[in-house]
Amino acid sequence: MEAKYREVCEGLGWVVYKYEAGLVEVSKHSPAGEDFFFGVSVENFVDEVKQYATDFDVDDHVELLADNRGTNGVPGSFCELVEDAEAIKDMLQELAIALAKVKDTEI
Repeated sequence: MEAKYREVCEGLGWVVYKYEAGLVEVSKHSPAGEDFFFGVSVENFVDEVKQYATDFDVDDHVELLADNRGTNGVPGSFCELVEDAEAIKDMLQELAIALAKVKDTEI
């Protein structure tokens, strides 16, 4: 992974962990304290982050965590869970836009 992309991620509060086999994990705490993370390939890092941000579905995220409300750092109310999922979507979009700007300057 190129240092300039790591710098963009870290500047926005994301942590980048290297995985084996060309994959990385990107992580950040949501406003409600969820330890949110996702994995993408090193080779197509920017494009896959953009795709992940586009594909992130607030309803799916809420449904995934709904049964764990109030435990393990998951917000206790549906309202807070939805607000947090919307904030995660915004965080992802902010990251994707920032990375795309850096990538576009390479062309």
